[in-house]
Amino acid sequence: MNRRHAVTHLTIVAGGLITLPFWMTACRMSDKDTHLSSFTPEEQATLARMVDTIIPAGAGTAGEPGALAVGVDKFLIKLIDDCYEAADRDKVKRQLAAYGHSTDKEQQDFIALIKSETIRGFNTSQKVMEDYLHYKVAPGHYYGCIDLKA
Repeated sequence: MNRRHAVTHLTIVAGGLITLPFWMTACRMSDKDTHLSSFTPEEQATLARMVDTIIPAGAGTAGEPGALAVGVDKFLIKLIDDCYEAADRDKVKRQLAAYGHSTDKEQQDFIALIKSETIRGFNTSQKVMEDYLHYKVAPGHYYGCIDLKA
């Protein structure tokens, strides 16, 4: 075994392991970054208007954020892109294009879907959960290793 090659390889591996967390942090998208979506900007704007109409800012008390302020529109875009089948995504896009121009059963089902997902996205957003519902992920302290008297 050649010691110089072993030390060189060990140094390279150690340097890579040391810089790996910095690379991972630099490559990660934050919550504020945009999601690469199959929706056009017009479709995204229509969806954002719908979300803002369903839960506007200050709907309850003054200063309360609306669904648009907590990012429900981005949640819906990501939800539809990542979790819905292609046929359902296309149906949503068709309904977004026809929004406000038709009143058929399919349009009513679409509005009901967007309304229910908007409410779910708003109620489960971090700001609403922490500030208004006073939700704590792990309330109290967990004592995992304690002696039991048997």
